[in-house]
Amino acid sequence: MAETETYYLEYQLENGEQVIMGFADINDRDGCHISLDMYKGQLGPVDEDVLQRILTKFRGRVLSRH
Repeated sequence: MAETETYYLEYQLENGEQVIMGFADINDRDGCHISLDMYKGQLGPVDEDVLQRILTKFRGRVLSRH
C-alpha cells in the first residue's frame, strides 16, 4: 500500500489570519495558490467565503489556523 503524501499551503486572509491547508496532489496545491493570488490581484481581498470556494474546487482541507 502506497503512502499518501500531503502538500501544504499557508495563506493569509484579509483579516490577517494565517490558514494552513493540505492537499493530496501537488497540482491541486499549486492551482489553489495561483487561484487565490489571481483572485486577490484582480477581484479584491481573500476572505473566508472566497477561501472555502477555491479550496473546495481544488480538493483541499484546512489543517490549522492562527
